[in-house]
Amino acid sequence: MSDPIRSEDIAIIKAPPRSDRFYSENELWYFRTREQPEIGPFRYRSEAQTRLERFLKDLKVRLQSP
Repeated sequence: MSDPIRSEDIAIIKAPPRSDRFYSENELWYFRTREQPEIGPFRYRSEAQTRLERFLKDLKVRLQSP
């Protein structure tokens, strides 16, 4: 008899593969979001990561505001 599948396991199984949010083109860095296909360019990947973190923080604040 097999073990029942937990709901947490189903969520993991059904999760679609994610493409990398960050990519480099012509030595410049960009990141992708659902809202905007391309944000950048940034000189360094670390700059793109910082801007993504700020973008997500701002989005969270907007979603929590009435």
